Amino acid sequence: MKKSIQVTVALALLLTVAPLEARQALAAAPASNDSYLSNQTHLSQIKADKAWSVVNSNQAITIAVLDTGADYNHPDLKGNLLPGVNLVNPGKSAQDDNGHGTEVIGVLGAKGNNGIGVAGVVWNAKILPIKILSKNASTDVDMIAKGINAALDRGAKVILMSFSSMAYSPALKNAVDRAERNGAVLVAASGNEASRVAYPAAYPTVIAVGAINGRNQVLYQSNTGPEMNLVAPGLNVYTTKLGGKYGSVSGTSVAAPQVAGAAALILARHPKLSALDVRQMLYQTATDIGEGGWDRQAGYGLLDVNKAVRSALSSDFLEPNNVLERAKAFPIEAQVRGNLGSNDTVDWFKMDVPYDGKVSFTASVNSGVSSAMSATFYPANRQPVTYYIGNGDTITVPAKAGRMNIKLVRNGGVNAFTYVLTSKFTINPDRNEPNNTMATARPLVGNQISVTGNFHEEGDQDWFSYYVREYGHMDVTVTPDNKRVDLVLAIGKQEPGKNTVWDPVYDNSDRDNPSERASKDVSPGKYYIRVSEYQQNAMNGEYRLDLAFTPLKKDGNEPNNTYSKAAPLASGGVMSGTIPASTDSDWFQFTLDAESYVTVRAPFIPVASGFRIALYNEKNMNVALASTTEVAERSDQGSEIFGIRLPKGKYFVRMSSIVPFKYDSYKLTLSPQPLISGYRDISSHWARPQIAKLSDKGIVKGFGDATFKPDQAVTRAQFATMLVSAMRVTGSKVASMYTGKDVFSDLPKKHWAYNTLGVAYQLGVLKGYPNSQLKPDQAVTRAEMASMIARAKGVAVNSRSVSSYRDVPVNYWASPAIEALTQKKWLNGYGKTFKPQGTATRAEVVVLIAKSYQV
Repeated sequence: MKKSIQVTVALALLLTVAPLEARQALAAAPASNDSYLSNQTHLSQIKADKAWSVVNSNQAITIAVLDTGADYNHPDLKGNLLPGVNLVNPGKSAQDDNGHGTEVIGVLGAKGNNGIGVAGVVWNAKILPIKILSKNASTDVDMIAKGINAALDRGAKVILMSFSSMAYSPALKNAVDRAERNGAVLVAASGNEASRVAYPAAYPTVIAVGAINGRNQVLYQSNTGPEMNLVAPGLNVYTTKLGGKYGSVSGTSVAAPQVAGAAALILARHPKLSALDVRQMLYQTATDIGEGGWDRQAGYGLLDVNKAVRSALSSDFLEPNNVLERAKAFPIEAQVRGNLGSNDTVDWFKMDVPYDGKVSFTASVNSGVSSAMSATFYPANRQPVTYYIGNGDTITVPAKAGRMNIKLVRNGGVNAFTYVLTSKFTINPDRNEPNNTMATARPLVGNQISVTGNFHEEGDQDWFSYYVREYGHMDVTVTPDNKRVDLVLAIGKQEPGKNTVWDPVYDNSDRDNPSERASKDVSPGKYYIRVSEYQQNAMNGEYRLDLAFTPLKKDGNEPNNTYSKAAPLASGGVMSGTIPASTDSDWFQFTLDAESYVTVRAPFIPVASGFRIALYNEKNMNVALASTTEVAERSDQGSEIFGIRLPKGKYFVRMSSIVPFKYDSYKLTLSPQPLISGYRDISSHWARPQIAKLSDKGIVKGFGDATFKPDQAVTRAQFATMLVSAMRVTGSKVASMYTGKDVFSDLPKKHWAYNTLGVAYQLGVLKGYPNSQLKPDQAVTRAEMASMIARAKGVAVNSRSVSSYRDVPVNYWASPAIEALTQKKWLNGYGKTFKPQGTATRAEVVVLIAKSYQV
């Protein structure tokens, strides 16, 4: 079944009806009396309002508009409309049932100076609506060709097409060529796909029109490329709408009719000009807004209607270009016209060639000499080559990707003449050729492959083969470098007997997302991959084929889908495996020889969610000790999955996943840490004996994750709690509740150590700060640690004349306490330093308490 070729109206997604008072006029004074003229800021931008004093109408020619028809009842249009042609429903009127045609025609030729509504670029005209777009503004390329031929049959001299198609069509090319022979000016929107200029605008004899905003910047959506000719305003253009209404429309659709209107006004001034002359007049009078001269974004520049209708036609507006430094741009799909004579014997051009290929030039020379000029081509990284050209000649020049300079020279003894050169580019075969049949399929080798291909001739197909050696998954993506290339991907497997079984073709028919993708499980054997262009056209563009093969991951722990078959897990080992089905489970087992704290982490989980892990004790397999379904989420965050304190014994771990996976393995680590006095982080610590002893007596406590954090700074609240606990354990009478009257601004009653801090303060062990503050969560310095212990133990502190530490002067506030505890051998420094302002660690406090209270 033939796929319809998508043709879209060249509108951006900006269809609005703007309040009249919200728009600001750019024109100083109205050039006509239309009531909404001040809303039509585009007319000032293209200087149409200035042109109207010279010419504002053309009723001598027929202007055909191929679109959705026209609103024949619109008061601002009906005076300029001819009876239309309906090719969608022959025999019916060309009344607009969509609105697009009415909007386009309003920009082109709304009745001007009639006291109502808006003004078109052309005030009074004979506009022939030809309905080729359906109610939903769709058609096929062959219908466009019919529309052009219908317009030519009715004598149209300007034909406007505000739609775009990425598909090349021989029938459309023939219709465009006929229009050139008949002297009709073709104008088309470049399209709004943010890609290469679309058809029919892409043909050299069609004026391709892009869209700009009010600051002369090309709209992002506006297609660009070597076929670009002109730009015109295309953002919020105020025009006619269905039902006699008015509003703003955006896109290249409303830029193109401005150029068509300018062409009609030029023909009103100069009715004998050829279509080529009209195009040249528009190009030579455009306002350059880009890089300088022609460029891919804006072509020759912004339409200037005033200059176009007031200027004399130049037969060589690209001058001066008689030296290489002044070479003018010659796009690869375009026409240029110039003169060579006795005073101007040389013209230079520069051409940007996108790929390795061939450029052909067809010449029209108004000289009777068979070889009126020579053309020397300087391709990138190649020797120059010279050809001799006369009228009607076509030459083909090999070209490398990059800049190619062109030098045209008038041959000696030849009178002055005008030439027209039309260029056409053809890409070279890609490096995989010949591979246009199954027998010549190019082998692909490796698990990650990327190749580049193209369709250098009509009917070209690219075949590849790929041998799969083991079960796995294959992803194939083909992506064109421009949206004109309509890719079709086919994949088949060669079965025993040499028959090939093909998948349904991969063709999403979406020009906005032109890549084709296949993702499938594969088995050992030979696969064929065929890449083709839907219309089988030769295309100046490339595609990239990416193939990725992922072998089926082998799970060495299988079978372990029940706890009775649980795979053994060594201490500190890594759990890994696949979950090929949502009903599958992986079981592991491990044994703890002593009470331990077990931490589970997940370095890698192949799925984004739905992965579950559960931990069981062999004594009760019905209730999990710990479980979570947020394994993948915690893995992404780098968090541990869970940690749990477990007694000695045998345990089981179960893994499952709602989302199955078989081409990647999960990785989980289980790390048991034996507990010493309930802690997992003191086994090799220098203060281990004191921490264990004080913990066993209940003087100090650790944290919920089975850590003591011995090297963490101790806060005033923690120190006071340890100290008061030591006093109680060693027989001191210490109140259980704080009964003092002092209130501290930073110690609310809900603080976890409120009573202990209050008791320590009431005992005089803990001192406060100014502003009634106790700073419970502030780290204790080593100097404070010494002072608090000295006060708690009632140690006599006296001034000394000599200090044991070079960083504790005898006049330092805590020097007496530090010296007293040092003399008792309760306290140590760091050699000759004490670091009094350094923070005290939890381990240092425990050791000091153990020594001072002889615990």
